[in-house]
Amino acid sequence: MTDTIPPGGTECPKCGENTHIITLGGAHGTVVSACCEAVIPEMNDELPVLIYDGKLICPYGDCGAADEIVELDVATRENALSISDDGKISAHLGDSTFESDGFECSQCRRPVSMPDGYEITHA
Repeated sequence: MTDTIPPGGTECPKCGENTHIITLGGAHGTVVSACCEAVIPEMNDELPVLIYDGKLICPYGDCGAADEIVELDVATRENALSISDDGKISAHLGDSTFESDGFECSQCRRPVSMPDGYEITHA
């Protein structure tokens, strides 16, 4: 994580404070405010996904793929190991936690964001 101070500062979109920005590690190095960790749109080049006729559409004009938007995540798992009767080591899928790392179009592989007002529900 690297702290930077832009010339003239940057206003946090969440609280309005004029403060430092932070570049997060993630797949796309999302730039967020130091105070609230709110995404600073003008410092990120991810276009929001388009929604048309019930489909998620890639916002890049030279792609425009429908229903090809995927969430990237990082998983931490704890899998118990055991030795079976035939001497093989087996990993039993156990508890896992996932953390979203961003979104991209699986056709053109460019990063995208979700449009304002939409919430992701994991099923």
